[in-house]
This record gives sequence, structure tokens and C-alpha cells, in this order.
Amino acid sequence: MAAIDLKDTRIRFQFYKGLDGDGKPVFEYKSYSYINGSASADDVNSTADSLAGLSEKTLSNVEVVKRFDVNA
Repeated sequence: MAAIDLKDTRIRFQFYKGLDGDGKPVFEYKSYSYINGSASADDVNSTADSLAGLSEKTLSNVEVVKRFDVNA
């Protein structure tokens, strides 16, 4: 039977950078690795707020990215 194992967890920030020549929004991304895979949504949100506060850019979105290995 196959098993799924959590490989790593990252937080990915999307910062609003401004508008391009066509008036479309431009975003910049920053990822932080080594996030505890069992962290609660509140823990992730608190950490994201703290880290985003260190940036001068406007935070647009936060994603939690989890990668898994599938072992057959």
C-alpha cells in the first residue's frame, strides 16, 4: 500500500510591487522554508504577520506550500 510522507513546508508571500506599463499589477514573491509541518493555521498566520512586518512592501497574499513524497 502506498504511503504519503510530508517532505517540507514553506510559507510563500506575495507582495504588491506596483503596476506595469499596461496597468496590470506586478507582484514579487518571497518564500521561507523550514516551517513546522504540524503548525496550526493561527501559528502560520502569526508568523506570516511578523515576517511581513519586516518588509516595506505591501503584503497581498500568504500561501502555505506543503510537499509530499509518495512511497509505493
